[in-house]
Amino acid sequence: MEKKSKRFQKGMEIIREYEDKSENPAYSITFEALMDLDEDLEDYIVEFAFGDIYSRSGLTHEEKTLMTISSLVTQGLEPQLRLHVNTGLTVGIPPKKIVDAIIHLLPYTGFPRVLNALNIAKDVFKNRGVEVGK
Repeated sequence: MEKKSKRFQKGMEIIREYEDKSENPAYSITFEALMDLDEDLEDYIVEFAFGDIYSRSGLTHEEKTLMTISSLVTQGLEPQLRLHVNTGLTVGIPPKKIVDAIIHLLPYTGFPRVLNALNIAKDVFKNRGVEVGK
């Protein structure tokens, strides 16, 4: 087995910090389904996104995740949004705060994307067995 870089190792440490340790993991990074396309894909994602970007100090995991959710809502990226709403719950963001962050995007990204994002969040909350507090 090939020795991975320090950036890769740091990225995996960060990924482990975001993982849900419950019976139903909400956040898991797996690249096996895509590895047959390019064996370096996992390294690119783990080293850059997590080893370089997510490992930076200055923002909490909660802040980073809310920013990621907001960006994904504006881009309309459903599978990634579902993953990061799950991540938000895993790192301790209250469901109400996730909903409020998505609604805050109405004047910037519009009703269709916000409503779609709220439906995704609602589905994630249901699957995780959490309720949105008042």
